[in-house]
Amino acid sequence: MTKVSFIEVKMYSYYSILLVLCMTSYSLSASSTLDGTCVNPTTLSFIENSLTNISDQLKGSSNGVSESLSSVTSLFQLSFLKELIGSYKEKSSNSSNEEGLAILKRMELILNTSTADITSKLEDTNARLSAIEQQQQDIPSAISSLQSQVSSLSSDLNKLSRLLAKHVNVSLDDEEEAPSSPLLSSCDAILSKWPNSPSGYYNLADVNGHSRHVYCHMETLCGKGGGWRRIASLNMTDPNEKCPTQFRTYGVGACGRPVTNSGSCVGITFPSRDIKYSQVCGKVIGYQVGRTNGAAARHASKDINSAYIDGISLTHGNPRKHIWTLISGHTGTAASDCPCASHTPYPVPSFVGSHYYCEAGCHNTRASKTTLYSSDPLWDGNGCGSSETTCCQRTLIPWFYRSFGYSTTDNIEMRLCCDEGTSNEDVAMREYEIYIK
Repeated sequence: MTKVSFIEVKMYSYYSILLVLCMTSYSLSASSTLDGTCVNPTTLSFIENSLTNISDQLKGSSNGVSESLSSVTSLFQLSFLKELIGSYKEKSSNSSNEEGLAILKRMELILNTSTADITSKLEDTNARLSAIEQQQQDIPSAISSLQSQVSSLSSDLNKLSRLLAKHVNVSLDDEEEAPSSPLLSSCDAILSKWPNSPSGYYNLADVNGHSRHVYCHMETLCGKGGGWRRIASLNMTDPNEKCPTQFRTYGVGACGRPVTNSGSCVGITFPSRDIKYSQVCGKVIGYQVGRTNGAAARHASKDINSAYIDGISLTHGNPRKHIWTLISGHTGTAASDCPCASHTPYPVPSFVGSHYYCEAGCHNTRASKTTLYSSDPLWDGNGCGSSETTCCQRTLIPWFYRSFGYSTTDNIEMRLCCDEGTSNEDVAMREYEIYIK
């Protein structure tokens, strides 16, 4: 865009004044002709060009408020000049100076266009000012709404922080959003501190102060409340589960001893992860395979380190200390070989005491060597035969519970034992869950 120079402005001002004086003088005179000595075509052409430049600048200017105010001033100036030119042109309509009159007509056109542009800019500016005023009126309401949203978000974040704190076993003070106490050392302690804590994974501190990520069962188990830590779990009814590598897999979805020609035990250790406990709650469900003979153990000693029963032995520590024994009897309707049976009972070693379950899966008078009795699972308290009715009348079955009266960090060992080879007898585990606290 071409700008009007300082010299052009001065000359435009000079000639504008000259034009005004001449037109004023002309309007007072009786002459009706354009006086070429007063305003000649050269002067009019220069003024016309100057007006064109100013008009172009007005068209290209922005709509800022300060420039709009300048436009108002220009509007008054152009309007005044427009009136003078119009009057001068009217009185010169009969003039023989056609060139000067033509220039005046062009100047009038420029003035009309400039005036329209300035008027449009003023209207646009008024609209912008109205919009700004409306926005200013809306600002307090918007600020209030934003403050309300921020307050709500802060409250939600506070609730979320406290919920997360429970799951990582971290205590939060009422005035702080940072850990204020060390990790707790048991699921039971978490439940005591946060009674509504759900079952799930938490961080606990072991005896050395190290963090351990564990699963806590917060609902009641074994009639002893919640806050149990799970240390072992297997469910072979889930097609995605696999037997531990040291066990043999049966086609029905169960785990037994590897093939052997003699009595044996195969075991698995469940680590305590150096977290103290004094109680054990669990269950094991299995199947009788072949001719298991309960507590008879005719081909093994009654030592805790041997196959003292056909079934499952749970112990802790080294040397082994007894927790629970699960025995597979011979038959539920005849010679049971269970210590609790009404027919041919066999006693358990003294270290077992009353801490055992005993059932048989076979309900014939004699078991078959090659049969896996899947129709009546062991140690679930259901389907008990006539000779083992008393064995199934246990309060917690299929769950078992043991309290030591002392705390320990011993690992727990589960061994599957039989005193004869797998061609004659075996026990197959279908599922187990072991919890401690």
